[in-house]
Amino acid sequence: MSHLSGKARNQVEMLCLEELVSANSPARQIDWLVDNSDTSYFLKSEAKNTGRPPYHPKAMLKLYIYGMENSVTSSRKLDRECNVSIEAMWLLNGLKPDDRTICNFRSDNAQNITRFFNEVTKSLKSADLIDGKIVAVDGTKIRANNSKRNNYSLTKLKRLIDGIDKKIAEYMTELDKNDELEELKERKTKYEGFKEDIKSGKVSEVSTTDPDARLMKQGNNGTDVSYNVQVAVDSKNKLIAGVLVINEANDQGQLSKVALSVKDNLGLNTMLTPADKGYYDTDDIKTCKDNNITTIVATPKEREPEEGIEFKKSDFQYNEEKDCYRCPNGETLRFSTEDDDGTRRYENRKACKNCPKKEQCTKGVRRVITRHEYAKYAEENDKRYKEDYEIYKLRQLLCEHPFGTAKRTMGIRQFKTTGLTKVSAETALIFLCYNLKRLRRILPDSGGKLPPLAQFSTTLVVFSIFFYFFGENNNNFLFFLENNNNFLFFLENNNISHNCTFNLA
Repeated sequence: MSHLSGKARNQVEMLCLEELVSANSPARQIDWLVDNSDTSYFLKSEAKNTGRPPYHPKAMLKLYIYGMENSVTSSRKLDRECNVSIEAMWLLNGLKPDDRTICNFRSDNAQNITRFFNEVTKSLKSADLIDGKIVAVDGTKIRANNSKRNNYSLTKLKRLIDGIDKKIAEYMTELDKNDELEELKERKTKYEGFKEDIKSGKVSEVSTTDPDARLMKQGNNGTDVSYNVQVAVDSKNKLIAGVLVINEANDQGQLSKVALSVKDNLGLNTMLTPADKGYYDTDDIKTCKDNNITTIVATPKEREPEEGIEFKKSDFQYNEEKDCYRCPNGETLRFSTEDDDGTRRYENRKACKNCPKKEQCTKGVRRVITRHEYAKYAEENDKRYKEDYEIYKLRQLLCEHPFGTAKRTMGIRQFKTTGLTKVSAETALIFLCYNLKRLRRILPDSGGKLPPLAQFSTTLVVFSIFFYFFGENNNNFLFFLENNNNFLFFLENNNISHNCTFNLA
């Protein structure tokens, strides 16, 4: 029996791309998502009457999402995909933008790509796939497009400049090395300039390839020039509810920023947010409380006292009504001074002077207990952490999976772009694709496409405005989705009811 054989290449009929792209292909989900989204805010969304027609933003956005979905993030590789990938050719209807056009689209529309992610997140909320009741927050470090060699701190600059001064002293005696001497002087001048920028407070450190990137500790106890990616994950379907990229290594002080951005974007009234102890910050917890965000942040372990000291801060009982502390010996420590950052100090010089337990309490003249002016908010959080520990445990289950998927499955180990704005857009694409993967698991029958109601949000607004004018004469109205294409409306005027159906097919 012979093998199956194809036709001669010059006799093969034109293949239909529509038939070659399977019904459950992620490309169809991407095509549906972008076609049913508003992209009017993207640059070149309206073509001019003069010059060469531009590529439509929808086509370019489809290409970028397709690339991130398939771990193809380079502009040159995306250019190649347009010529060899059946799904890419189907998505773009045969369009073949070059690598420069592809690169410029992401660069020019960095903020718009981030906005697109936020708009899609709103659609997930409208479709009841995100409820915003419990939104866990965590962060991870992803390498920036900047090597450690091109990153400079004051310590590193001092070491480099001292090394150059030593070599200059050696070369001064060797006339045949004048060229190297000039090069060293140029490098020293450059390093001195970096040093002045840091000392002036313009930057904390200098990265020459990506000025916004910073040297950060990584999970393997090493360091690398990176960005800190903050992610908020909704508990209902484990979808990403928001992302925030920062160039600060410390998570402390970031919880309210991430949580508030999610709360405002989704239009939530209240939100419960668990986070690990790296986010523990009294001011931040108070900011969350003021904005109806309930925190469950892990309480950091209390610092051990100095050797030979027995009593910890927790052994001193605070009386909120009288604003004082009671020490283990029964004496009262009263408020004395307050620092600019809101830290209040409590002490009792007279009692400490004659205290029989002084050696067990302090090595100084007196024991001073500090308390932040917003400490009660942190204490409320600590109580919730103990009482609702099961909710806190959800944090790891919710947040670690997206990071693992992005880094291992999608291969995101380093950003391709530079600058905080562009990196934020790249991050938005990464977690948009993560959400699309989740939707294909949550809604397998629809290929990960949202329910029909999400497509008609603009239509609902139009009808709402239309009936608003009817309402001026005390008309009451009610409308709801009857099926995929029909809206059924009820109107009541002077106790007489009317109904009508609009078909949107």
